[in-house]
Amino acid sequence: MTGYLLRRALQAAAVLLAITAAAFGLFYAAPSDPALIACGPKCDTAQVEAVRHSMGLDQPLAAQYLDYLRGLVAGRTISDVDGSAIDCAAPCLGYSYTLHQPVLDAIGDRFPVTLSLAGGALVVIVVLGIGAGFTAALRRGTATDRLLSAFTLVGASVQIYFLGYALQYLLVYSTDLMPLPGYVPLAEGPAAWAAGLLLPWLVLGFVNAAVFARLARSQTLETMHEGYVRTARGKGLTTLRAHGKYTARGAAGPLVQLLGLEAGALFGGAFITETVFGLGGVGKLAVDSVVQNDLPTVVGTVLLAAFFVVVFVALADLVVAWLDPRVRLA
Repeated sequence: MTGYLLRRALQAAAVLLAITAAAFGLFYAAPSDPALIACGPKCDTAQVEAVRHSMGLDQPLAAQYLDYLRGLVAGRTISDVDGSAIDCAAPCLGYSYTLHQPVLDAIGDRFPVTLSLAGGALVVIVVLGIGAGFTAALRRGTATDRLLSAFTLVGASVQIYFLGYALQYLLVYSTDLMPLPGYVPLAEGPAAWAAGLLLPWLVLGFVNAAVFARLARSQTLETMHEGYVRTARGKGLTTLRAHGKYTARGAAGPLVQLLGLEAGALFGGAFITETVFGLGGVGKLAVDSVVQNDLPTVVGTVLLAAFFVVVFVALADLVVAWLDPRVRLA
């Protein structure tokens, strides 16, 4: 198991390093000039060149990349437009000249929104998606199975922006059945926090639950016919106990891996959902940064999303290895 953990850690580090290089390359591949954006439209050529020098953009690309990596590990000092020093603590993701603050601080201010949205949506995905798929498999061929299959078809077909706007109009503006979506810090009141995020949770969770329901149903049906499950039934275990103890664990591998990928994507920022409901999370920050050509913030949010995807996928692989010893011995 120790060897498996070491291999997964090295693989995750290599992937993150490659993504860092790709994101840094994206910074320079973009047609916008970071120095011109930082200086402003009223700057002349000499002023832009002075800002470029103060930002270190006139250095060789390799030197800038190494300085960026050092900043991720140990922090670095960044020059402002006027040449004054800005202390950027590790992990330094750069400085946003649009927001006038370090990128990590900008992300940190908005991360509680994304954390709350992602956590609630994952609960909905597990309860609705995996629960519906497992139930449909146990009730195969019945009206329950057909009803849950229709649910997955609707969820897989509808788009977040359509469902979000439609439900917001029907449940909030037309009938007042639900409060207007918005983020209230948990410390200010759990009830207000949950009420403001309930509709975004349901929309984001429902749309993504469809994939999990279909996968859970197919994996459960496949595992139900495995020899060890039939043996458990033959030894006298009840249907519910046999499937709960053996079938569920045998079918969990692909579901855990998909859940790890989904969790990483959600924690990296639910871009569309945050935009539809006007939530000021990391996803909304990334969208606004693209519109404003705020390249350091764009790169920082990309790295953050990649970090969460890599970490959660690695954690999911560890859970799968714990569930199935054959994985870690491969």
